[in-house]
Amino acid sequence: MIAETGRAVAVRSLASAGNISYRAGFVLRLRPAVVRGSGRGTQTRTLETSHAIAGPVYSHPMKRISVLSVLAGVALLSVACAKEPTEALNAASSALAAAKTAEAADYAPAALAAAETASAALQAELKAQGEKFTLTRSYTKATELAVAAKAAADAAAAEAVTGKEQMKTEATTLVAGVRSAIEATKQALAMAPKGKGSAADIEAMKSDVAGVETALAEMDAAIADGKYKDAKVKAEAAKATLDKIVADVQAAIDAKKGK
Repeated sequence: MIAETGRAVAVRSLASAGNISYRAGFVLRLRPAVVRGSGRGTQTRTLETSHAIAGPVYSHPMKRISVLSVLAGVALLSVACAKEPTEALNAASSALAAAKTAEAADYAPAALAAAETASAALQAELKAQGEKFTLTRSYTKATELAVAAKAAADAAAAEAVTGKEQMKTEATTLVAGVRSAIEATKQALAMAPKGKGSAADIEAMKSDVAGVETALAEMDAAIADGKYKDAKVKAEAAKATLDKIVADVQAAIDAKKGK
């Protein structure tokens, strides 16, 4: 037991200070007692425990503050995770636009396709997160996909620059070959066998050569404008036409010789 002389501690004064809350449990009660062995009885009060329906339970206010701080931190973290990675998304979008501007569709089609696939995966992830409840959203994966999409787009842009330069060389060489082939084809036509029914064929071939000469000017213009893919396609078609004319004339010459 705990003895107390004088007046008892006012329990309710502590409760009003916010340190005690009344709940079911144990309580302390004061009861009078007499200390024996002295000349006269001295009344004191002793404390004893007993069950009660409601009693004071101590609760430290700093603990409540700590819990609230943790909950606030968790809430802030949830909001941060639920925010779209705007900077990474903008970077990925700009990189893909740059790749298209670099004409990756013409000079690095496979790399551009890979970049567009990565961008589609990113958009799908953003859509999936957007359909979730705000506090359950997480853009961690979206951030990773945005970084990957940007890297793929940057690679496509770089490959487009290299591919364009390579195609420039190829187109220039092909156009030069067409220019030389026109003269060779004209010489072959001059040696074509003349005979019944051959005149119309020869005239048709000459018309084809004239068409290639017209296309040659278009090829030169395409190269001057940096449209190397267009120039290459036209040059390949023109070369195929001239090669066929030469082959047909040679076949006619061989037939006349009886080969």
